[in-house]
Amino acid sequence: MGDRQEVDSPGKRRLDWRLMLPVFVIVSLDAMSAAAVLPVLPFYLREMGATPLVLGLVFGAEGLCQFIAAPWLGQLSDRYGRKKVILVSQAGAIASLLLLASANVVVLVLLARVIFGLTAGNFSAAAAYAADHSSRTNRRQAIGLLSAGLGIGGMAGPTLAGLFAEVSLVLPILVAFGLSGVSILVTALWLKGGRGVAVVDEAPRRMSFRTLLASPGIRVLVVVLLCHFFSYGVFNSQLAVFLSDTFTWNGRAFGPTELGYLLTADGAINILVQLLLIRRLGRVFTERNLVVLIFGILSSGYLIAVLANGIPMLALAVLCVSTGVALARPTFVAALSVRVPSERQGVVMGATQSLVAATDVVTPVLAGLILGENLYGAWIAVVITVAVLGGVLARGRLRPLTA
Repeated sequence: MGDRQEVDSPGKRRLDWRLMLPVFVIVSLDAMSAAAVLPVLPFYLREMGATPLVLGLVFGAEGLCQFIAAPWLGQLSDRYGRKKVILVSQAGAIASLLLLASANVVVLVLLARVIFGLTAGNFSAAAAYAADHSSRTNRRQAIGLLSAGLGIGGMAGPTLAGLFAEVSLVLPILVAFGLSGVSILVTALWLKGGRGVAVVDEAPRRMSFRTLLASPGIRVLVVVLLCHFFSYGVFNSQLAVFLSDTFTWNGRAFGPTELGYLLTADGAINILVQLLLIRRLGRVFTERNLVVLIFGILSSGYLIAVLANGIPMLALAVLCVSTGVALARPTFVAALSVRVPSERQGVVMGATQSLVAATDVVTPVLAGLILGENLYGAWIAVVITVAVLGGVLARGRLRPLTA
């Protein structure tokens, strides 16, 4: 017996909440911990004298470490079980947060984020767990449930950061440390299935993500996915810098508290999209048309954000971008998941996270270089161009899944 439960019969359309609830709670807590740090990190670095380029390099180093580690963590979760890999990643988060809270120079912040990146495989392992315990008919719902967990964490974490950042920029980091500790306890005591997947022959064991890329459908999906995460990475990695330089919030400069409000709204929108939109849109739109719609919503949001001259327009931009991102993750991950063998879910989820991390290496540095020269128009032009390219590729090249 392995970590995977066979649930692929056509009649199995409802998720087993006894299995899905623990991983949902774990993803929520981990996301809350990570999101509590994000609003303060740019300002934490600025207090140490960091420029936008240095901020980009710190995020880029974190992305590089995820790029290196994520495929290995995915394969290890296939072999040794999702639970063990999730626990290892949570231990890495604990270590990185301790170091970050005690950092007084940029190099220590860099080291802390490197450690975090090397062990940040929890979502790929959690997504593989969700794929293990769902069928093709409800795979998007299962991944959407985890995305809702990300949304809850993304809403609650920045709210906590906004409250505690008024006292000290270190306090939200300590709160994140406590949340990670609770997440480890939940994983150790509640999550089922500690062993790896039973593989009945050697062919699936030898199958790598490179082999899977031989499928034209998967290649197109990967390119479209990279377009999304590249454009969003360029936009999101330096959004705090852009707003603090150009935007005034009720007569005061845009700071960590205001960024906390923005990220809280992002998390709330994510939850509403998972609860109210994702299943309905999945019934109305084909996979290809849904991907095109996602890129259209995102492109509109990016353009509105750079044109925003007040809180109402900024709120509309957040609504568009957050809706598009909330739809994108379960749509892309589920589309990849149903195209690969069940025994290789960990490989695919890990490799997908690695590809996303590859964009996270480049995008913060590129955005930092552009905004370091105050080229705001060029910054948003790159964002929108790549997003539109992703939509065009999806419209022209993405084909329906065949049996």
